[in-house]
Amino acid sequence: MKQSHAIHPVGPLLFGLLITQVLATIQVYLSNLNLYVMLAVAKTAGYLTVPNQQVAGSLQKITTAFLGGLFFTFSIGAGICLASLAAAWIWRRVFAKSIFVLVFFLCIWAGLLIAVNIYGWSVWPSLYFFLVPPILFTIMLKGMPQSPPELSRTPRWMHIIPIPLLALLWFTQFDGSLLLDLRDNLLWSNLLGNKFVSFYYRYTLYPAQAFKALDQKTIRTCQLEHIASPALYQNINKTLLDYDYLPVNAGIGVDAIISNKNTELVFKSRGCELFQIPISRFLSDPATALHHLSRASDRHSVFRYLTFVSLLIGFPIVIYLFLHALLYYLFLAFSNPGTSALLASVMCFLIGFATFAFFQTNRIDVVSTQNVAAALGSTRWQVRVAALKAAGKNRLDISRYRGYPALLKSPVVPQRYWLARALAVSRGPGTYRDLLHLLNDANINVRCMAMYAFGQRKNPQAIGPILAKLQTSGHWYSQLYAYRALRSLGWKQRRSP
Repeated sequence: MKQSHAIHPVGPLLFGLLITQVLATIQVYLSNLNLYVMLAVAKTAGYLTVPNQQVAGSLQKITTAFLGGLFFTFSIGAGICLASLAAAWIWRRVFAKSIFVLVFFLCIWAGLLIAVNIYGWSVWPSLYFFLVPPILFTIMLKGMPQSPPELSRTPRWMHIIPIPLLALLWFTQFDGSLLLDLRDNLLWSNLLGNKFVSFYYRYTLYPAQAFKALDQKTIRTCQLEHIASPALYQNINKTLLDYDYLPVNAGIGVDAIISNKNTELVFKSRGCELFQIPISRFLSDPATALHHLSRASDRHSVFRYLTFVSLLIGFPIVIYLFLHALLYYLFLAFSNPGTSALLASVMCFLIGFATFAFFQTNRIDVVSTQNVAAALGSTRWQVRVAALKAAGKNRLDISRYRGYPALLKSPVVPQRYWLARALAVSRGPGTYRDLLHLLNDANINVRCMAMYAFGQRKNPQAIGPILAKLQTSGHWYSQLYAYRALRSLGWKQRRSP
């Protein structure tokens, strides 16, 4: 009798990711349209907008929404899909369809649905959690044979063991700089990684806009209604502009409506009153009041957290399963399914271990201040980057070191990136000109770090060049850094005639 074999989990996984991609594309597209309306209103009112009009045109394109939606697909989508498939496998293989375990899983599912709506009804997070789990759970169960394949216990567990082993290895590297080090030492070291980084920084701001809190947005719009006197109106108007809340006349698409009621200000959002605060308290401490507005109107805090966790855990596992499926079907051409699955698992572990070893070897320890000069002359760019990090952290003037001129001409992107950051604390002659040179670097991340450095140096002379970059750049990420730098330099939004 022919032995039955379970389908590879990448099949149901792909189907689940396809569902989340459809949802994510619609979510990001609608968010983009709302942002487009907001930018149009702000532009008409005479404000400088971020993103600018060059990027605003892309907000109406479905391709932009699709590419931006990939972020949700491979973060929260990956997490939901993997959890659904794992629950189906555990319920059937480990607990033999126990009704108590099924009820437990249903309680977790219901709890997640409640959690993403705990601060107010959220349509798209609810759709992700409501649609995907039951569909994938059912597909996984139907694809599994009635009895497990007749393989020895060790080979069966070998399919799962590499994932926790690799997770433990990478956990040893976990710290606050891990993601940046992954970009510098792993992604920027090859063509495919460079393409991924470029894609990430170009398209992830679109989905991020869909679930940011007000505090996390670059600019916000608001409408002032029924303010008691022109003088009070002007006072409140100026205060809001100081905190990047742009008062506009049109109420369409605004983030908040602020009205005057006796001696208090009433804050509303999406047609609901959020809170009231005495006018005197708002004017004396607007930062606290506006932070409260952000928290009161934020419905996506739980969803953001789950998305971040899914990105850290779900995305690597999805990559692992894709690679495992590719190897499995290659080995299947000359071997039986059981052996092919085992070989694919072993190969995935070896590839993962080799990647870890490459990363760990190139991740340099912190360079002491006494060794910065020597490290800058190292033949390894990783050591030179570590020296640049040390110089910036310890506020050392990098322009005083002998190797400084060569650093400016380096073809290594991470080196130019960290040089720009180190120049944030430098006041050496000519460093202003050098930062202007880095402001036109071919790499978007280097340009952004040059803007950051200008902002930290507090030299108003840089306002002109950065403002010009913000208005002419076609890259939203670059504009974001330009706006932050302008604000650090003391520039503020003012309504133009």
